[in-house]
Amino acid sequence: MFDTTDYPTAIAFDLDDTLYSEADYVDACLHNVARELGKRTGREPSELYDIMASADNAYDALCDMPGGAPFSLDEYKEIYRSTMPRGIMLRPDARELLDTLRTQYPDIPLYIITDGRSVGQRNKIAALALERRIDAGHIIISGESGYDKHTPMPFSMTMMRENRPLRWVYVGDNPAKDFRWPNLMGWTTVMLDDIEGRNVHAQPADADIAPEYRAQIHIANLNELPTKLNITCQQH
Repeated sequence: MFDTTDYPTAIAFDLDDTLYSEADYVDACLHNVARELGKRTGREPSELYDIMASADNAYDALCDMPGGAPFSLDEYKEIYRSTMPRGIMLRPDARELLDTLRTQYPDIPLYIITDGRSVGQRNKIAALALERRIDAGHIIISGESGYDKHTPMPFSMTMMRENRPLRWVYVGDNPAKDFRWPNLMGWTTVMLDDIEGRNVHAQPADADIAPEYRAQIHIANLNELPTKLNITCQQH
């Protein structure tokens, strides 16, 4: 593996629980399901939302109501996944970092590499207005490419779009899939630690996971990234 420290930097970000809180997205989807179910049953959406939000399995909780859910599991999933989550917002530090990188370091290519179905991920990206900050052609979604982060392909595809020597950085939150392939491919990997304990996926301690799944750098706030990567004076 060769040393890329002195190469220009390119940064790719995970989406869910990295640039925004995925718990907020789940909440928006449950509210959407509750509104649709309320229309069909005449019940109060707030009551239906509370039933789902307090259950381990939202759909099973609906089926256990008197009369049950008036739609199938597939219909429930379609309503959930088609939600336009207008209430979600970028993390404040994500907004600040992306704006800083775009204005002060415009030569640093910025990417998103995210797993998920196209409709759901595109709705999140639209709700977060991310295409104002990251070029549309720099967004890699597994539901569109056919490859998720359990394979090297999303990272290879990203590198091919630049096709030049770069120090690649991946910023994510989920050791189960975010860092193994970037580590093996010579990238610098950065984990945004779940300080508030709200992430959908738990973050095991480094000692509890295999070395190739560990991030090389940990940060508590995305604004730490330029200093951690030592890009203060790069690419001008």
